[in-house]
Amino acid sequence: MNKLQEIRKKSGLTQQEIAKKIGISQQAYGNYERDETSIPSKMVEKIAQILMIDPALLGHTSELENDSITEFLAKSLTSYHAVHNAIELLGKKGFEELKENESWKIKEGGKYYVTKNRSALIAFKVGDLSHYAFNIASCHTDSPSLKVKGNSLLDSPEGKRINVEKYGGLINYTFLDIPLKVAGRVFLEKENGFEARLIDSDFTINIPSLAIHHNPTVNDGVELKIQSDMLPLLGKCEDLYQTLLPNDKIIDADLYCVPAVKPTYTGADSEFLVSPRIDNLSSLYAIVKAILEADTKGIAILYATDNEEVGSLSKQGAESIFLTNVLERINTALKKSRDDYHRAIFDGFMLSIDNGHAVHPAHPEKSDPGVTAKLNEGVVIKHHPNYATDGFSSSIVKTIAKKNDVLVQDYYNNSDIRCGSTIGLVTSAQLGINTCDIGLAELAMHSGIETVGKHDIQRMIKLVKCFFETNIVINDKETIIAK
Repeated sequence: MNKLQEIRKKSGLTQQEIAKKIGISQQAYGNYERDETSIPSKMVEKIAQILMIDPALLGHTSELENDSITEFLAKSLTSYHAVHNAIELLGKKGFEELKENESWKIKEGGKYYVTKNRSALIAFKVGDLSHYAFNIASCHTDSPSLKVKGNSLLDSPEGKRINVEKYGGLINYTFLDIPLKVAGRVFLEKENGFEARLIDSDFTINIPSLAIHHNPTVNDGVELKIQSDMLPLLGKCEDLYQTLLPNDKIIDADLYCVPAVKPTYTGADSEFLVSPRIDNLSSLYAIVKAILEADTKGIAILYATDNEEVGSLSKQGAESIFLTNVLERINTALKKSRDDYHRAIFDGFMLSIDNGHAVHPAHPEKSDPGVTAKLNEGVVIKHHPNYATDGFSSSIVKTIAKKNDVLVQDYYNNSDIRCGSTIGLVTSAQLGINTCDIGLAELAMHSGIETVGKHDIQRMIKLVKCFFETNIVINDKETIIAK
């Protein structure tokens, strides 16, 4: 008998009674009694309240217990969860929340954050203002997935299937035959309106592939259609919303089917990190860790946008005025002039952080024949007309890296192959700020499971930290990079 079962029996409550109170099935609650480590933090708090005990009795500390990148990737199932988990890390170190509809009071030495849609985030530290500049490290919070079409379920011989559409440039076949979860945010009906709530299903689902016996040419290549081939199997269920939250009424939701695969290290020396959502939550994690550790110069800014995978054109995307508005409000709250604002942009710099393609072990011909990026050989500096990098911005990053012993490598795209894009060009153009696109060398980008070099993650954290601690002084004759 484990601790939860023992406490529950002493209370006189049955599994069914507790399950009903917290809004899950009896089977799901029974799983918690069999394995206490599987209980989500939000459920620990609910169960503790019902049993009238301290959550610590169930071994509960916080949602992010060890602040590791594997934990961050595993628990950041959607952009909403990623922002929530980033805020938790920031909050532990004293960052204060600012609201867009309230007045801002900001002081030198202060640490703050503000969200848009709870899926985009700007956090900033006000450092030494003797050199007033906006130093920005940017990334995005979303990853390719399958977006759920409301509460729509479709019939099949094996039960209901979840009606979904494609979100972003997903490699379709990588979502077959792996455990998936339904996750995102829901809007619950309340007496005077509604409330938003983060959610991830307490069950997993999957998309079964077609057996080779029924599709003998499958290994010659197969086209997978989202509407017919890529609908997750839910089984015996008539209402997805009621299955997710049986004791609440969901008005509407932003839900996604996402990989529920545990991140792991592979390779003979455990040198590779293999996980869902590495693109681009590895970048968000690195910036969060860097801004927490940095002794910042000027204004150090974490800028994490949503909807990059579908074009960035949303109120929380890089095409929006979110960043511009926040920078202007920082400037106003610090009692700086409009002239100070424009000078802070000129004297500032932006790192646009999004991963780049490593040379593939089976297909080296897909990479540039002369310059290739490799796993665990340094932070990648990305060069292409689709990126904001130019010789000037690349030189700044390379100088910071050299002064701080951070290994970097250049990336150029194969000239005959399409190159992706980032938020770097958009934001650089909006602000008129010098920008360099960087990232980790990555394999299997936009797969359900991606791969990067373990050692490059710490290099990225160090590079961003050192960037936040650097004064960049641009003049006619020489650009000075100094602590």
